[in-house]
Amino acid sequence: MMLMPDKEKLFEQIVQENRDRLYRICRACMPDPEDASDLYQEVLVKVWLNLHTFRGDAKLSTWLYRITLNTAILHRKQQGKNTEPLPRHIAELPDTTAESLQKQEQEVLLQKLHYCINCLEKQDRLIISLLLEEVSYKEIAEVLGLTVNHVGVKISRIKQKLAMLMEQHVNQETFTENSKKL
Repeated sequence: MMLMPDKEKLFEQIVQENRDRLYRICRACMPDPEDASDLYQEVLVKVWLNLHTFRGDAKLSTWLYRITLNTAILHRKQQGKNTEPLPRHIAELPDTTAESLQKQEQEVLLQKLHYCINCLEKQDRLIISLLLEEVSYKEIAEVLGLTVNHVGVKISRIKQKLAMLMEQHVNQETFTENSKKL
């Protein structure tokens, strides 16, 4: 068991150093920003409540990922929500500059990616979320209890699946836009 003379300071340090990373994982697991924020708060509560259980057997980041992913799984079960379809029309800002247009396109693409990630099976969502956080294959394997080789194979298949989902989504949008013109 880890000795913690000042639990609050340690917690603040952990949150400060991992805030963005943990939120991005929550966002990858929950496409709706409000749900992701709720999940993030639940993760922080669980980290606080379980801080005394961290023994240092694994890296702190591995322990945090496990808490985040397990909390996400429980959160989704409690919500009982199915994957919601991506809105057909994403609100667009007025076209003022090339830079803002590029940001808009990137945001739309990011929303589509989050949607497609949410369409994956649970374990695949978790793996790709960790990969997007630049977690090593070895650490992903440790978090999920898989071999490093298995993680590599899964990541290759997940990338193929995501590429197919993104292409289907683009083709579906093109079909919808073309049928509106007719």
